[in-house]
Amino acid sequence: MDSLSRRDALRLAGLGTLGLAGCLSGGGTGSDSTDGGDGAGGSGTTAAWQDAELTNVLTGETFSVSQFEKPVLVETFAVWCSNCKRQQDELIEFHEAVGDDVVSVALNIDQNEDAEKVRKHAESHGYDWYYAVSPTAVTRQLVDEFGTSMTSPPIVPMLLHCPDGSTTRLKDGHKTTSFLREQANGC
Repeated sequence: MDSLSRRDALRLAGLGTLGLAGCLSGGGTGSDSTDGGDGAGGSGTTAAWQDAELTNVLTGETFSVSQFEKPVLVETFAVWCSNCKRQQDELIEFHEAVGDDVVSVALNIDQNEDAEKVRKHAESHGYDWYYAVSPTAVTRQLVDEFGTSMTSPPIVPMLLHCPDGSTTRLKDGHKTTSFLREQANGC
């Protein structure tokens, strides 16, 4: 095996640092309701990602997370992600239990997937909540505020945005209907 050039060694060290930062900023799978970072957003101020204009791929209508005057679950996902599909199947049960008292927003963060692919995914599985392709700027803002694991669909990243403007990173992994109801009731 050839030895690494100085440039390659520095590049690998940088990737390792980014990976470690992602782990420290919220990649855990513990039972805490947040990522342990500063992502609680409890000040009531609105971050730019919350005000970003998004397009619902199912209807073509534009919306923003901050426009809703009720709790909003924001999930980052990819069409290929089986863990995401499992969580979205759970959201059907969740919405049967809570009705329209909570809004769900699924943000596709895979740069290789477009609005048409996301629309087909949602329609083929009977998902009828807000689906959008996350603009690059929004994805960056989510990473800046909640950590790099927001771009790791298999860990099922999810946020809870409350009407007061605060946002909490929920635990990673599959979230049950009862867990989501409990969290939303805390808004």
